[in-house]
Amino acid sequence: MTRNRSIASTKKTREEFPPSTGKHMLPLLATALSAALTLSACSTTEPEPEEGPPSDYVSFFWVEREIRVRTLDRMFTEGDPREIVASITDKKDRLLDTRIIQEDEGGYVVELDKDKWNTEAVHNLGQIDGALGDAMEFNEVTWCGETVTGEKFVEDYMDEFWENLDTSEEYTASIADYVDCGDGRP
Repeated sequence: MTRNRSIASTKKTREEFPPSTGKHMLPLLATALSAALTLSACSTTEPEPEEGPPSDYVSFFWVEREIRVRTLDRMFTEGDPREIVASITDKKDRLLDTRIIQEDEGGYVVELDKDKWNTEAVHNLGQIDGALGDAMEFNEVTWCGETVTGEKFVEDYMDEFWENLDTSEEYTASIADYVDCGDGRP
């Protein structure tokens, strides 16, 4: 009698879980387990070193910032710094807060030494770039022949020289020459 109960309970279990379900689940479970083991074997506990740009890499934004700052400095030399600062609109505070533009007894001066800038006064360099862009857009280059906006002057330089020089030193020399009405060739 005990034997019959065992068979009856087995039949009931097979009815609850049809045999076809188990046959299809086994390959799926085996595949999932295999994939999990493969992935865990490939993972590492040590972070991989991040690859940055080469040490002599010069970014587009660095070159554009440099030409803008050098052009703004020349604008102050050639024109009235107070008028130039007044035309920069609401973003002029960024240039003042970061100490790129500094007020002195004679008006305003541009700080060319980036180590003296207070970049912590803004969230990121993009805010400095935006303020310098406004300074270029709303002021003119009057000392190199035809009068153009500072932004046009910067765009012309970038169109001709971006990716044509290799180092920050070459760009710095090129920009200095260009701002002084040269051909920009170091």
